[in-house]
Amino acid sequence: MKPLAFERVKIRGIEALLMPERGSGLAAASAIVRRGSADESAGEHGLASFTMSMLMRGTRRRSSEQMAFDLESLGAMASDSGGVDGGGLSVSSTAEVMPAALEILFEALREPAFDERELEVHRQEVLADLRMSEDDKFHYTFRQYLKTMFAGHGYGHPAEGEMADVEAINVDACRRWHAAQVRPESIMFVAVGDFESDRMAGLIDRLAADWTIDAGLRPRQQAEIPPEHEPRLNLAKPELQQGFIVVGYRTPPVTHPDYPALRLGSAVLGEGFGGRLFSNLRDRRSLAYAVGSMISTYRLGGHQVLYIGTKTETIDEAAAGLIEESEHVRMHEPDEAELNRAREYVIGKYLMGLQSHAQRGSNVAWWEDHAGDAALAQMWPDRLREVTPKQVREAAERWWVNPTTAILRPE
Repeated sequence: MKPLAFERVKIRGIEALLMPERGSGLAAASAIVRRGSADESAGEHGLASFTMSMLMRGTRRRSSEQMAFDLESLGAMASDSGGVDGGGLSVSSTAEVMPAALEILFEALREPAFDERELEVHRQEVLADLRMSEDDKFHYTFRQYLKTMFAGHGYGHPAEGEMADVEAINVDACRRWHAAQVRPESIMFVAVGDFESDRMAGLIDRLAADWTIDAGLRPRQQAEIPPEHEPRLNLAKPELQQGFIVVGYRTPPVTHPDYPALRLGSAVLGEGFGGRLFSNLRDRRSLAYAVGSMISTYRLGGHQVLYIGTKTETIDEAAAGLIEESEHVRMHEPDEAELNRAREYVIGKYLMGLQSHAQRGSNVAWWEDHAGDAALAQMWPDRLREVTPKQVREAAERWWVNPTTAILRPE
């Protein structure tokens, strides 16, 4: 892995990570707003993600069409994102035009128009996506499971909200969220590529020069995830021909000593074609048309997810099979070959996800936000290489307990 070199600076309240990599002629930058759906209050569900998506849909000075034209004229690519712990705006371009691209990005951050017509267009897009998720067995089951797994916490509602939430969002709500949450002191700016740190810092200083800092900024979600959650959720859809099951266990934050072992335990279970779920439930027992596992890690904690799609007559057997396979890892150490496959799979995916400037910037931002130290991004493969079979079993034994199970059946 290429040595990680970055400079951490504070510019008019904005925390900045600057990673110059001279010679490529390219650069990527992101302004990450460290507020997401976890920070929404009652009546605001879906608002954080919706507002972030509206920022690139026109400003007080440019329509959405003009903004798109200006970015295209620079040869720059821009995107927005919204999620559980935060969202942001990103831009990639040649190093030569990056200052002009950042002018547009900061204009979008600071001066969004929140045009009524654009808001309605985006509303219909979000509603269409939600309708599609209602018809997708995995997404429907997972969304209901999520509400049960994290009931009573900010992580317990989907980032995009429910259809009723989206229907209720209006221009005033977006303006309130933007004014309260998109502030210099809530932003982490990350830049990677062909630039000089001093010049980049000077550019950000100029773009944020008259942006006032708000001492009353609402704090981020800090509440501990409640330990209590319902063990079983039964769902029904009459039009289905097949069933779907999601099983989940609570997991700790990335800073916890058990996290590397749990990350590899997830891969042992069901990531890739060599995982236990794929080999045993799909290939050997023919119980699955879709099966796998994933570990979702948020700033304050997370969850280990197992899922399987199966025939109506094998729903109960498939649900039991997911628990049996996780119990096997809790009770037995993986053999060296099994653990090495999982380790190489996880490390390989991690390194392949660092090919571009934008990917490297996103990676260090994630570690800075979730672990408090971007330098841990470079240490991650070595931490995985140090995990032993015993550590995988012991971590699973501690954390893979009291599962929440969501079962979707034809009615």
